[in-house]
This record gives sequence, structure tokens and C-alpha cells, in this order.
Amino acid sequence: MAEILTLHFPDVVRVAGEVLQGSVDVNVPMALEDKVENVRIKLRGSIVTKMTEAKREMGPEGAKNETHYKTQTVQLLRIDQQIWDHFNSPQGAQLITCPFSIQLPPDLAPTFYYSHHTRTVAISYSIEVVGSRHGLFHANRKIRKIFSVVPAASPYELNAVAALRQGWNGPWKPIVNNRQLRHGIFGDYSEAKIELTVPDLPSFPMFTPIPFSFHVMTKTKPVHQNDLDHKGEKLFPAPPDSPDDIELVLHLLGHMRAHGSSEELNEKFELKGSLGDKASTANVRITTDEPVWTPLPDHKDKGTWQRGVRFDGLMTIPFAPTFSAQTAEWQYLLKYDIDFPGMGNHLGLEFPIHINSGCACPPPPMAPLRPKCPLRIPFTIGAATNDDFAC
Repeated sequence: MAEILTLHFPDVVRVAGEVLQGSVDVNVPMALEDKVENVRIKLRGSIVTKMTEAKREMGPEGAKNETHYKTQTVQLLRIDQQIWDHFNSPQGAQLITCPFSIQLPPDLAPTFYYSHHTRTVAISYSIEVVGSRHGLFHANRKIRKIFSVVPAASPYELNAVAALRQGWNGPWKPIVNNRQLRHGIFGDYSEAKIELTVPDLPSFPMFTPIPFSFHVMTKTKPVHQNDLDHKGEKLFPAPPDSPDDIELVLHLLGHMRAHGSSEELNEKFELKGSLGDKASTANVRITTDEPVWTPLPDHKDKGTWQRGVRFDGLMTIPFAPTFSAQTAEWQYLLKYDIDFPGMGNHLGLEFPIHINSGCACPPPPMAPLRPKCPLRIPFTIGAATNDDFAC
């Protein structure tokens, strides 16, 4: 069955600052019969923060629990453009295609959604085709489509994307942590050390594989030299032998606000295909260090064994870029954890990581669209200061 209005708008991720292009097919006879007077394109975007607060308050009948719901909306995008009206429609026209071209503001926040118990943050964008009908009881005809937006990457960030995709040959940054461990309650301490090495970049692009090297080194308490042969992997502390022995999570941390109240954002995500993922074994290269014996200066038959294992692989972060807005802000933290046998023998490492879109703002169209129907000058009502993801 024929439609009065049909929207043609590619379903891809958009970059702040780019020119959106599309078209709307108008079935003129049906539009006139349906009393559609004009057709407009409406772009909308907003940050919506919601929170629920439970407070114990005193009333005439004594103390009681009160629940308060707070919702604050900050408008990010509000642009209207009229593309057709029945007064200027060509005589005898049946189906006409009305193109549109609208530029997004360059400073839009990225599409984002967070929900946890009593708090929700949603940054969303939509395009809507509205066929206006005259009369109080004549509802407008509408087509609405959600689309995603990411901020444009800087030239430096775009160069980093290219370098990562070609195989990183730039400088590396080590992040190190170590700790003393003890298998039992009493006795000498052993040691464990972890070193994460990643490209030395201030910001990392989303959806782009990031190379890493994760080196785990352990040193025993004073033992006999032949204990390594006799006890093998049971000699404490043994380094992990599999990538899934290392827990890797991405923490989202931040704040949201709604009408004077503030709440924290805190969520954990697993990074599939990397450390901590049992299915990632084939994606991670494992290199075992040769054990190193260091004798004690005052004991010829005693010393320490140092062992190590290195995991080299890639990690990809498919989450919204780091951002700070009026009512919501968030950042990310990579956290690595290893558990060794014994009570409290836990070694972790944290690495704050800034995420950018890695996407360039597309250049303006080479030529304007050729309209097949009369267009009016676009006007701005107001604008605020996936698996198939591709930029």
C-alpha cells in the first residue's frame, strides 16, 4: 500500500558538525486528499536525567517516607526545515522527491544511555518528518527515526587511529604495580609485579583495536634451588598461565544532576576478545619467561626464583566517548585483577583511559542537492551550544 510520506535517511552513525542529507517522497494526490498542507523536517536532541529520591520527612501525622521523582531535560538540538507545501506543488504531480540538507552543530554530546536502579541518563537524537494537517481534530502525519551522534575527532586523534590500524610503531607507556604476598599467616613474603604497556596516547579511539602487553612477574620467598623442579607450578606464587586468569573490566564513572540533586554513575563492562574472556585464548599471544635463580648472599643453598609470563593482544572499547555536559559527565577506568592462592593475595592495576570517537567530520557535500519540488529557505528555531559502526 502506498504511503503519503516516505523518509530516505541512511541508518549510520553521524558526526557532530556534519551536513545531514536525505529526502522525503511525497505522494501528492494522497497528501491533498488527506489535507496535508506542508511537510517539515524536525531534528531534535536532548540530555534527559532522571532520579528517584527516598527521604524520611516529618508531617502532621509524624515521620514517613516520601519518594521524589526528578527529571531534567537539556535541549541540545532543535532545528526545523520545511520542504514542501501544497500551495507550491506542481500541477498534476503524482510522486515528488523533496531533498533536505541540514548541518549539525559541531559541539553535540555523544549518544549515551545509562540506567541503574534509581537513576537514568539518556542522550538521544531523532529526525522526524511531519505532515501538518489543518484542523483541531486532524492529527499530523509523522515519521520518526532515531540516529546516533559522536563528536568529531581532532586531527591528532585521527592520526592516532591511522597509526593504530597500520600497526603501532610509536612510543609505549608502561603502568606498573607490585605487592608482597604470603601464602600462609606466618613466614617470609614473596613478591608479584604486573606491568601493562600500551601506546603512549592521551586518548584512544572507540571501535579501534588497541595493542597491549601485560607482563606478570613473581618472585618466591627464599627456597631451595631444586624446589622449582620438585614443586613446579605449586611453588608459590606461580604466574598465571592463561589469559582468562586475569580479570579485565572497564569501569564507567561519572556524575549526573537533576534540579539540584546529584548521583554517581558507576558501571562495569567486560571487554570481549581480550584478557579475562575465556574465548580470547586464540587472540592473545603467550610468552613464558625463563626462570631466573638468585642465590642469597649468606645462604649458598637458598635463594629466590623469578618467573614471568607475558600476554600480548588487542582490546577494543565499543562505548561512548568520554564527555562532560551540563547535567551528565563520565569517564573510564581500565582495571586488571589477578588472584593468587591464599587469603587476600590479590594484585590489581588501574589505568584511567580517555575515549574519543576516532571519526572525522565528513566534508561538506561537493554540490547541493537538486530539488524536485519547491523548497523554502530553512530556518532554525534554536540550537544548543552498532555492529555496523563506521566513520
